[in-house]
Amino acid sequence: MPRPGFVLEVDEKTPPLLTMAGASVKLERFGPGTRVAYPADAVPSSDPVPLIDAALESPVVGQPLAERLAPDVRLTIVVTDNSRPQPRMRFDVRRTMVERVLELAARNKVDDVQVVIATGLNRRWSDRDITEVLGDRVATSFLADNLITSHDVTSDDLVSIGEVGGHEVRMNARVASSDLVVSIGVRDDHAEGHPFTLGLTDVDTINRIAGFGAAPSATEDVAALISAQIPTFAVVAVLGQPRMHPSLSFLNRREWEWRFTDHLAYAAARQFVAALPKQGAQKLYAAPRADYVVLDMVGGEPEAVHAEAREVWRAAHLVDLGRQADVLVASVWGSAFDVGNPVGSPIRAAHNALVEQAGCHLGQPLVRDQGVVVALHPLVQNFSNRTQSASADFFVNVLPQTLDPFEIHERFEAAAAVDPWYLNLYKERFAHHPLGVFHTWYRLREATQGLADVIWVGADRRTAAMMGHRAASTLTDAYEIAAAVVGHRPEITHLHGPGRVLGSVS
Repeated sequence: MPRPGFVLEVDEKTPPLLTMAGASVKLERFGPGTRVAYPADAVPSSDPVPLIDAALESPVVGQPLAERLAPDVRLTIVVTDNSRPQPRMRFDVRRTMVERVLELAARNKVDDVQVVIATGLNRRWSDRDITEVLGDRVATSFLADNLITSHDVTSDDLVSIGEVGGHEVRMNARVASSDLVVSIGVRDDHAEGHPFTLGLTDVDTINRIAGFGAAPSATEDVAALISAQIPTFAVVAVLGQPRMHPSLSFLNRREWEWRFTDHLAYAAARQFVAALPKQGAQKLYAAPRADYVVLDMVGGEPEAVHAEAREVWRAAHLVDLGRQADVLVASVWGSAFDVGNPVGSPIRAAHNALVEQAGCHLGQPLVRDQGVVVALHPLVQNFSNRTQSASADFFVNVLPQTLDPFEIHERFEAAAAVDPWYLNLYKERFAHHPLGVFHTWYRLREATQGLADVIWVGADRRTAAMMGHRAASTLTDAYEIAAAVVGHRPEITHLHGPGRVLGSVS
């Protein structure tokens, strides 16, 4: 097992510590008394096949998968896409998971098999994505006959499986008509919920359970309906921290444990990006791959599987921070949230800082009520024209008019959801669904409700202001701005990347 995460309290002997901002890395000195939360160690992966087979043969609840397979079974394998580990997996464990299920189905003479990717409002997978994740063997066997498909939340052939709160719930037709569904997924966060609710339902259902004003009970009710209607065997791989390629080896170790090669890799990365800002960043960080150890593999009835996988992930990544911070500092690395974009778009950067990092906690928030979050990112308006067209338009057309979620929901959401250009990009060009950016913004505003300020270090001031935040040139300047709220001797906690910390406070 990897070494667990821990909290370092900075003193005079503490070396400069690594920070990340967009595509850049830097060694920064933190003041004495700053608490630095380090994630658990990143360790090399091992062969996952024994763990997969054990999960299929010895489920936590229910029958072994082999006992549920027979020649007349209509089998659908659902690859869930609600959790997208970033940086991407060097070898995606879902490939081996799918292959082992297919081999088991073949031994039991099951010949009606299809694969559905549960993408929801995320980008639908292209043939290249399918081949990259599931491998040539699966892609060659299934793609030519159209037996692998990405779910389309706008499709006309979705079928009704019942009602929740007087609203019809429509679902992927192939999944709804299956005798057995095998759900394949990974867990790399502590989120709750059934992956099918957002991944395989219709756009109206997703909007009711994840859009403006959504109630947690709505998600639970839809999940209960799906569980009652769709016989499912779930298999979930619980992932450890990302272990980077040797060219980024310094990201794998704590600074006082850096070897000579780590110092060289850090210096090379700094110089490469400084000399060739766009090309260097693109080469180093546009599509970095990481090795993820599989901490556990859990199989069986979905509710029990997701509960146990969540607890395993929490136990492996939990770090006791001791007390709430007045100021929470977060490095925001573009490669941790935007595939192919080494810097990352500003809305996704804000989501990473405020929801994925500051919001990754058990119990009390990591930062006190009316505290401050300081995030490191340049906030350049850097959107993909193909995959993030709706986000780019949202940023330049909606936010200058209002930041209020209710007004945005009332004035802009409906038109964007049916815009033919956005929907064409979603259906044909593998872009995100236009509602995705609205949902992201609603979560962002929820995350800032208890904060006095959000300050971006090294950011474009106009971009920060468009989101209702502020910008500072340096970390010291950010502390000076925050002092108006938290005083000149605040409790500071820094979340050390690139791994994920699940924080708890007393």
